Amino acid sequence: MAFCLPESTVRAWARVAVCAIAAFAYGQAPDEGATPPLDGLTAEELAAEPPADWSEPAPGSANMPVSAAEATDVRIEVIGETGYLDEQGRYVVDLLERDYIQLALLLETGAGRPVQGATPTLSIEGTSRLLKPGEVSQQTATDETGFVEFGLIGGDMSLGRDRVSIVFGTASAEILVNVISLRAAGFAMPPAVEDGLPWEDLMRARVQYRDMKLFADFPPEVEDLAGETVKVWGFMMPLEADLEQSWFLLASNPPSCFFHVPGGPAGTVEVFAREGIEMSWDAVVLEGRFEPLQASETGVVYRLHDARVVTP
Repeated sequence: MAFCLPESTVRAWARVAVCAIAAFAYGQAPDEGATPPLDGLTAEELAAEPPADWSEPAPGSANMPVSAAEATDVRIEVIGETGYLDEQGRYVVDLLERDYIQLALLLETGAGRPVQGATPTLSIEGTSRLLKPGEVSQQTATDETGFVEFGLIGGDMSLGRDRVSIVFGTASAEILVNVISLRAAGFAMPPAVEDGLPWEDLMRARVQYRDMKLFADFPPEVEDLAGETVKVWGFMMPLEADLEQSWFLLASNPPSCFFHVPGGPAGTVEVFAREGIEMSWDAVVLEGRFEPLQASETGVVYRLHDARVVTP
């Protein structure tokens, strides 16, 4: 299963890499007397012409998008890193309880042209939560390549498979969500925390992306805890190259990939500890000052300050 880090967090790490590359390039810069290339390109590169066979896609070609209002014979394809077809040819995704997965839809005409500006109708039957376009990115309709993203948060395994329906005009598609508990997946069960802040409450927050920021609306039982000392259990996801972590993420599910965060923006807490906390793959219980973020540039909407490990 794939559990992605928020795009904004990946961008932050990418900026570190860009700075390192820039520093290296500065060290390799020519002497002060040398003439710098214009706009980072040499005169020969600036004068270069495109290949003779290069051109914009011809109107009406398979590469040119067609507007949603003009599209006919549309088909819908579900795209996901972990999805698969079962023995009956149905599209299935496996998803841990309380975990998050990001998926995409591709809308094309029968001739293979991408449909732009389409807003498919998505609905779900079951206990999993559907995150519609706009809740996983700023995009709310299909782009010029015919894609639009959406997401799911795992519900309750004991109540069976969930079903997602996608409809656009006469076209339709379906996803079966196979929810799996931590116990069924082979993980140790999380501790019972008396008076703890449950993930089920935290993950009820509604998030939207606007102007390259993440905005959240919290349920009252979460918003009222701002500035209070709370307890929360979770799995550590390190952000520092040390055995003891003073800055890390606490997630609702065990991390399985460095570039993926379980639970999504509302299923993760950014933790700041006064003293380093020893890294553990088992669930830990932390206590600290709680801060819900109505606007975030880091991809998470909760913080825990002055955190320390406590017993359940």
